[in-house]
Amino acid sequence: MKNRIGFFGGCFNPVTNAHLQLIEKLIKQENLDKVYFVPMGDLYEKKDLISVNHRIKMLELAFENQDKMEILNISNTDQKTSAIDTFQMIDEKFSEVERFFIMGSDNFEKIKTWKNAEELMKKYQYIVLDRKKGDFKNVSSSLVREKLKCGEAIGNLVPEQVLMYIKQMKLYK
Repeated sequence: MKNRIGFFGGCFNPVTNAHLQLIEKLIKQENLDKVYFVPMGDLYEKKDLISVNHRIKMLELAFENQDKMEILNISNTDQKTSAIDTFQMIDEKFSEVERFFIMGSDNFEKIKTWKNAEELMKKYQYIVLDRKKGDFKNVSSSLVREKLKCGEAIGNLVPEQVLMYIKQMKLYK
């Protein structure tokens, strides 16, 4: 039987406890052997996106006690990559496993507008997370950034090691 591996793409700007708890739950529900977080590179166009090096460091800190979560740094290239490019890189690197692409329902709804949408829809298996349901619907990276900009406490929204790194590096000011 092939290993069942999930690939969770996103900015993780910053990674939140909601990301981690959702993936922990998903690993159990879907019987996944491992989930790789695939952070978007620096060329991804998104407001307030900090360096991928900082986002990877925060993921590393968040995963210190996680044995089924790892980082797959393949989007950090000197050229802009699309979803199909990333999926094909994953296909090449992980050809011997059963692959599942994890994304929020908001992104999954947009997939038909992406480059090579038909291939993306037919060729790949997805696990779609509904952001409107569950305990974490009000927790997002943008909420964390907004609170930090306003000088508000972010309490239990991010792992403690991630909060210490954000403060030490003076991120999101």
